[in-house]
Amino acid sequence: MNAPRQGLFASLLIVSFALHTFLLVIATTHQLNENRASQGQLMTSQLVTDSLTELEPANTVSLALLANRYATNPSVASIRILDANKQVLATSGMSQTRQGEVFVRDALQNEKKVGSIEITLIQPSIGEILRTQWLAILISLIIHGLLWLAYRAIARPSRSEYLARINNESRLKHEIQQLTQALEVEKQNTVTLIAQAKQQAKPKVTAVSKPLEQDTQTDHTLALNIQFYDPKQLLNSVNQSVSVPYFKLCQIFLNKSIELCAKHYQLSPSHVHVIHEFNANGADLSISDQEPYAVECLLMIGSVFQLLSDVLYKRYREDKRFALQTRSATSTAVAAMQLDAVQAAQRLTSHLHAKESAIYLNNEQLKAISECYQLVAMPNPSSVLTRHAFMQNGMNTECAEVAQQIRTEILMGKKAKASIENPTDPQSEA
Repeated sequence: MNAPRQGLFASLLIVSFALHTFLLVIATTHQLNENRASQGQLMTSQLVTDSLTELEPANTVSLALLANRYATNPSVASIRILDANKQVLATSGMSQTRQGEVFVRDALQNEKKVGSIEITLIQPSIGEILRTQWLAILISLIIHGLLWLAYRAIARPSRSEYLARINNESRLKHEIQQLTQALEVEKQNTVTLIAQAKQQAKPKVTAVSKPLEQDTQTDHTLALNIQFYDPKQLLNSVNQSVSVPYFKLCQIFLNKSIELCAKHYQLSPSHVHVIHEFNANGADLSISDQEPYAVECLLMIGSVFQLLSDVLYKRYREDKRFALQTRSATSTAVAAMQLDAVQAAQRLTSHLHAKESAIYLNNEQLKAISECYQLVAMPNPSSVLTRHAFMQNGMNTECAEVAQQIRTEILMGKKAKASIENPTDPQSEA
């Protein structure tokens, strides 16, 4: 049981300690400047008084001894005694190369200038100031550490408060689950009541006509939905003069994928219906599952277009042009959610990220593609659709080679087509 927002309080303490140290350095620097100013004025006046009798006439030996005596002060960097003509008579100091604040005063005798005194006092650096104030900084650090420990001890919730919070979270979770279950039950009851109402409204028919009626109501449609993955909402900001040509190019790639994939599975391209051509919401295709290899053909169309879309995206991004990655889903109708195949595919695609593909098929259709595609369950299912759907995690070698050949044929045109049909022909390889 940790105290709430420990990280935020620790950050505030760090900022407080840094500010306290900064203010301590500023205050110490200001105090040292004032002390140095008074000390410099006092020392220059005393040195002028002591050296006045030795300046006229100049006694360099006595002046040197006098300067050395004043230079023993640790605050003095250097001392210079000059005559009236600015000639140096004596110098002294333990740190003559060090910079500091210079104090100058003229030596006057009978209102006549006989010389001048220059004293340079050392100006301590920030490091020296910190060394002199190490005890105050250490005490400040200890105080801030004690405040941190006190906060952890005081703000930490008691065992009863912790248990009350856990119980409250469990109660809320249980209530949410109950509401979800109640909604599911209400939804199922609504579907049942609608179905019963439809059955009561229908005229009674003979037993011979019932199988025919059930066959006509069965949905045998497979749908493929392709959407753009646009988390940054670029489609809303780009101009139509840029987006519309891009949609047309995607539609050309999709039409070519339909043509070649249908040809590979010996189907007529007219069996694949383009319900919605490419726009900001993507594209939708459908095919009857009564056609031979309908599932395989539709999945291959989605796989080939994903490969083409990846190539187009990389090339356009290199040229700094507008492009988006895509995602796709293939689905049948979902009776439990009252969704037809197209609606189910659209909703399933919305759960995917870039370059991902998902499927929702019945058991027979899953068996038909199980040897070609590697499938994994969708993470975090939230509905009947996502609970029984799978994501495509890969293809076997044969299907991958077919998809690569069709992609190459679309990108390279007739030259690629010739190389695919005659792989051992030396002329085609050249």
